[in-house]
Amino acid sequence: MQIFQTATFIPGEWDVSATTSHPGLFTSWDTIQLTAHRGVLPLRRAIVQVSRLWWQIGSEVLYASFHETTYYYFSHSHSLDHFERSLLSRPALGCHIKRLALQWPHKGSPSKIDHILQLCPNTQILSFYREEDPDLRAPWKPRILVNHVRFFDADVYGFSQKCIVHMLSSLPNVEVLHLTGLCAGDEESRYHGSLRLPLVHFLSLSSYGVEEVDEGFEYWTPLLSTADIPRLTSLSTDLGGASLPFSIDVWQRITFFNLFLGACSALKPEIFRSLTHLQLELKAKPLRHQQSHFPFHQLTHLTILYHSVQHCVSQWKQNVEVFLALEMPLLRVIELGWGKYGISDSHNLARGQGRYVEVFLDYLESSAHKFEQVGIQFQEVYTEDIYRVPIPIKDVIKSTRDGMAIRL
Repeated sequence: MQIFQTATFIPGEWDVSATTSHPGLFTSWDTIQLTAHRGVLPLRRAIVQVSRLWWQIGSEVLYASFHETTYYYFSHSHSLDHFERSLLSRPALGCHIKRLALQWPHKGSPSKIDHILQLCPNTQILSFYREEDPDLRAPWKPRILVNHVRFFDADVYGFSQKCIVHMLSSLPNVEVLHLTGLCAGDEESRYHGSLRLPLVHFLSLSSYGVEEVDEGFEYWTPLLSTADIPRLTSLSTDLGGASLPFSIDVWQRITFFNLFLGACSALKPEIFRSLTHLQLELKAKPLRHQQSHFPFHQLTHLTILYHSVQHCVSQWKQNVEVFLALEMPLLRVIELGWGKYGISDSHNLARGQGRYVEVFLDYLESSAHKFEQVGIQFQEVYTEDIYRVPIPIKDVIKSTRDGMAIRL
């Protein structure tokens, strides 16, 4: 078992205790887990083929994750049929599965998901991939309570509010919930009862883009504002509009908050009584535009995500001035993330980006020294690094400059 853990480890592969939002956590959103699984699967297979003993020891890990994929010789339904037959012929394998990532059933075809979940009684993480053509898919309409799933992640674009709530009501023990593709619907599709998520401690809700945000959350606000989520402490969302989609007691319990695609004017520092870790995605607006929305004085951890090196360079001086001017006596960590693989990514070092990188490195070096003087750790996190290992900015600067020198 130690061989598997060392040689084929995937961070968060079966983790149901998420407390912060990061890439790789949700399968349907970015497929990083799928990519990582494909990378280690050949080695896992090779290890269990060494001997019968290794097979007995390693099968528990080899079959713990199943990611449904459609190969050129399998249609969508045939792929699921093949998996179902394998579970029926070898029931013990289904007991190993802890992470199950499926495609939505297609319209006109009966759903096998209930049966598969019964054949995989220890599944803790259930994900539904984003469909390339949403018009082809049908929602999962559970006919049973699925008590063993603790982590539910799905792209629900195009599904009615009634349908989504019905799915959630069939998952009474979910603790981590991520729904993407939330959108507005007509009045007939509204759910008029109460939404109860009694065990959810981490909730992530998002749409597909700026255009859908305002309409989507305006449509969902009546349901969310009365939702019963007594254990919620971590929230990730792309809030839109001028109203709060949750009750005030929910906001007062939040310790981690991730906001992307801008700011909601209804957010005020006083509603965040427990907030200690704030994660912001800054595109065009610098940090000073967020001062009126969040209680920076009580933060211990601040994560800032950019989308390009150019935005970093143009905003960094302004943001450093804000950091040092704000009263943040409890702050101990500042993290920066940009691009796919950090500033040392070869794309950022390519011709046309080099001048941005050189200027930005100077800013970072000066900033690191200032933050060290006030006891703040200054780190980088890669936005598509599944391991999510923070790297001290000093090390980032050195490795990036070494890489630039080699290229020259």
